Amino acid sequence: MEYQTKFNTELKHIIGLLEANEIESALTHFDTHLDEVKEIGKFTLETWNYEWRKTVYAFGVLFKKINPVDFLHKIKNQKTGIDINREEVLDFYNSEIDFNSLPENLCLERVVKYVEKYPYNPEFHHTLGHFYIREKDYLKAIEQHRIAFEKDNTGFKESYFSSNYTYLEYLIDEGEYQVGYDLSNKLIEEKTFRRTSFNNSHQIFLIGLKGRFKDYLSIDKKLSNAEDEIKRIITLETGKGQFKIIEILGFFTAIIAFIFSTVSIGKNFKFEEAIIFNIALGLTLMSFLLVLNLIFSSKTIKFTDPKSLMLIVFIMSLLLIVTKFGVPLWIN
Repeated sequence: MEYQTKFNTELKHIIGLLEANEIESALTHFDTHLDEVKEIGKFTLETWNYEWRKTVYAFGVLFKKINPVDFLHKIKNQKTGIDINREEVLDFYNSEIDFNSLPENLCLERVVKYVEKYPYNPEFHHTLGHFYIREKDYLKAIEQHRIAFEKDNTGFKESYFSSNYTYLEYLIDEGEYQVGYDLSNKLIEEKTFRRTSFNNSHQIFLIGLKGRFKDYLSIDKKLSNAEDEIKRIITLETGKGQFKIIEILGFFTAIIAFIFSTVSIGKNFKFEEAIIFNIALGLTLMSFLLVLNLIFSSKTIKFTDPKSLMLIVFIMSLLLIVTKFGVPLWIN
């Protein structure tokens, strides 16, 4: 049966009755309407008029507030003794009521059954896609809307774009910038949403999102580089601090060793010998501190560096003292 404009007009009248809370009158008209509209049969682009389908959407939305039981009974009664082609139209009405009135788990179960029963009808894929959007399962929503779009590239182009756009916005919130950049670039290159007219808003939105993802990736890279540099500086400064602590401990150890050694030498040796021993000890401890400083230095120490020269002077002085004062003692 061919589509008739009266189907859309009748359904709009039923919607008006429901909005006026004239439920009984709406039920009577609805039963008559179903008896006629089911003759449209299985889905084709020619017989399933898009304006009528949009009116069915508006009809289903009313059951967010209206109890659908009596209307579902009317649909069930109309299914008695008919073939699957005419049943397809009735299930379309049923699915829109279910989507707006059932709890989430039951809604999903029903819509999935409609998709399995009528795999070539884009309306049921479209409804299932909207359910997944509601559940924030964006990849499944995109897949269902893609199927609907491929079967009806006029009626479902907006939904397919909307599910992709919603997912891209979600990727921004989640910080998945590379995934978003790749997807937006893919959609732009496919030219799925490109129009031949001057009104090319979908493509413009995608280009804008691609630019945002590119900016976020650039910022992320700069932040990552800055983080690595901060870690490097912290590690370097921490190492310097540790080496500084070792030098300070070495310095105080040398002072304590010098003090105790001086006391011990003063008690056990003559004044002249004690002076020589203390000078030698001082030179030894200062050489020790210089060696520590040179070992833990953050820069390369050259032979001409003042610290290197001082170390050589201290060592030569020690050798001189040992040669001058130590040899006679050993000979004796």
